[in-house]
Amino acid sequence: MSLILSDWKQTDTLPPLEAGEVQLWRIDLPAATGLHNRVNTRLSPSEQLHASRYRLEQAQLHFSVGRACLRTLLGNVSALDPLSITITTGVHGKPESPNLNGHRVAFNVAHSKSTILIALTRNGPVGVDVEYYDRPTDIMDVAKHNFTETETSSLKAIADPETRHRTFYRYWTRKEAVLKADGRGLIASLASFDVSFESLHQQPIRMRESKDGQGKLFFVSDLTLGIEAAAAIALDSPDYPIKQLIFPLNFFW
Repeated sequence: MSLILSDWKQTDTLPPLEAGEVQLWRIDLPAATGLHNRVNTRLSPSEQLHASRYRLEQAQLHFSVGRACLRTLLGNVSALDPLSITITTGVHGKPESPNLNGHRVAFNVAHSKSTILIALTRNGPVGVDVEYYDRPTDIMDVAKHNFTETETSSLKAIADPETRHRTFYRYWTRKEAVLKADGRGLIASLASFDVSFESLHQQPIRMRESKDGQGKLFFVSDLTLGIEAAAAIALDSPDYPIKQLIFPLNFFW
């Protein structure tokens, strides 16, 4: 499944979340300028306190806008008041909502610099990640300690530094998306699965860490955002259509 820029659709309404589909929502923070006070009214008191503890204004905005949009989306798919929804932290730190008026909804949130992504589905685990290319990182040192031998060798073989840098972040976002879908985060080993495929299309990835020795199977796709960033989404089936939507921030006016 190739995901291209034209797949991102503007919408003025929040459509229902259909069985068998994934909604992938995009929020560009420059469009949220001036909304900080308004989105805070969509947060619980504990979330407002959490946001206030961030020292950097952008980090506050990431959390406040991301959580307000998430609550709005969960309220839409469950027919509940967004502020009445309980969002808890799972045993490995992944946010979840155990009771949505009888609805089962899995979700995941990712953010980097000026971009937030929110994925929702009724059909099982989902993980999403985004990383801008301009982060100062010793990519080969990170790869040496976190990637498989195949991934590290693949990066070494790329002569052009910029191409190598971008490939590293494609690998990283693929891995993060899988780990977030798995639910264990960095407790699971980054080197327990290989993501050194070239295509944008969905690829099956099997994690090798499993009690039965088989490992969990996920399907990973790169996302094209039209910005200087890599992004990926991971699901437990290749059969879910992905609707890529731009969140209508007019909901907060």
